Amino acid sequence: MGYTGRPVYESFYGFKEKPFNLTPDPKYLYLSARHSEAFAHLVFGHRERGGFVVITGEVGTGKTTLARSFLSKLGPETATAVVLYPALSAVELLRTIVQELRIPDPGPSQKDLVDALHACLLQARSEGREVVLLIDEAQDLSPEVLEQVRLLSNLETDTDKLIHIVLMGQSELLDMLARHDLRQLAQRVTARYHLTALSETETREYVRHRIEVAGGGGKVTFTDEALRDIHRLSDGLPRVINLLCDRALLGGYARSQREIDAGLVREAAREALAPARRAGVPASAHRWVLAATALVTVGALAWAFTRGTPRALAPTPPPSAAPSSPAAPVLEPALLSLPREASLQGATGAVARLWGPGPLEQTWLRTHLQQLRRLQLPAVLEVFHPARRDTCYVALLRIDGATAEVSAGGAPLRVPLDELDRLWTRQALLLWRDHDGLVAQGPAAIGAPSVATTLQRLGYGPGADLPGAVARFQRGVGLTSDGVVGARTLLALYSLGRGDQPRLEGGRP
Repeated sequence: MGYTGRPVYESFYGFKEKPFNLTPDPKYLYLSARHSEAFAHLVFGHRERGGFVVITGEVGTGKTTLARSFLSKLGPETATAVVLYPALSAVELLRTIVQELRIPDPGPSQKDLVDALHACLLQARSEGREVVLLIDEAQDLSPEVLEQVRLLSNLETDTDKLIHIVLMGQSELLDMLARHDLRQLAQRVTARYHLTALSETETREYVRHRIEVAGGGGKVTFTDEALRDIHRLSDGLPRVINLLCDRALLGGYARSQREIDAGLVREAAREALAPARRAGVPASAHRWVLAATALVTVGALAWAFTRGTPRALAPTPPPSAAPSSPAAPVLEPALLSLPREASLQGATGAVARLWGPGPLEQTWLRTHLQQLRRLQLPAVLEVFHPARRDTCYVALLRIDGATAEVSAGGAPLRVPLDELDRLWTRQALLLWRDHDGLVAQGPAAIGAPSVATTLQRLGYGPGADLPGAVARFQRGVGLTSDGVVGARTLLALYSLGRGDQPRLEGGRP
């Protein structure tokens, strides 16, 4: 049988797709503390509508995936121009921007290009639309072209810049911005952040996160020793982590193993990183490995950035009505000075008060709004403010249509759901009361009488096949149907099996 080009191990592990691809798919973005802060700087710079945002980091730290995630969250009223290959002349860069924004060809000269861009930016501003220019690998820009980028920031009205510019690049970009002849550009940087590698704990969470997003939660495991070796061998660089995990999964498939141990990881390292090791290069010097990987995937990167219809400036459809002013943020001002630790205690207390006296279980989940609505449990949410370097916590008490009732260190606030969802890091703490003794049995105790009783009450009579009943229940509530009672399944069994808990929508029944 000839090679089909399809990865060979997805069906064996039950993945929907490969979890450790090297393309910058935003749904796989793992928001470590550092990535959350970098993302907050991007959002802050965008909202300030002035100056430059500069995000730097070593090769393979996840800058491109971060950029994709940022762009994916911009609304339809924002036009984007993305420059992936910045080794261009000033005229070539301007022409690329004009083409990205679908501005009709204005002519060959640099003045023609600038005039056409300026006219379209003014038109966009009059229509209440925004324009974002993002240049990836910006360390490859020459000083002359960087100066041209600075001049683009001069396109402004009396009160606002007409274009928001994001520069993303390797550490060399910081050296360039420190040059005396580029001091005017450096002075216009309103937000900058240097992205570093993941810690060992974050590496573990990163691996688990990607497996879960790919649909493999509970179907494949990496041992503790394997995860320690992955961090040690990769130096916490996400791209090298992806290389090692992908090779280790392939090795596990070849041996029919669903548990990835340290031996498989070390074998993967010998294959993927062997030249560097033979040359005696330390793990921190993986630049050539990463660069080679980037060359292999450069086509995929371009596809991932340009997938779908670009949000461009021209042609502009006639407006059906005058543009409405954006709603003022409700939650953001409250987050600006909310202490991190105190906010966690306060939010936890606000949720606990909904339950009344008595002990409560606490379960941390990385989740999303749709799943919270399925569980119908009030929750503590980790959130960020674009102007602060750390995160804080609020209590999600109720949802009423498109509005949430949130406690943020004081009186409850009525917050638009889309604003809350935009500021939420996807980390949630759920409180619940274990009336049926589900936790006492433990996730591994699939034959627990309390689990069987709850399934029976919900109409999934287990009979002799408890794992099958659990899997049917999981399919029914939109979870991965692996037959294992993990944290999400446990919470779903509880929230659907009881009728006397506080609920996100509708209050207590």
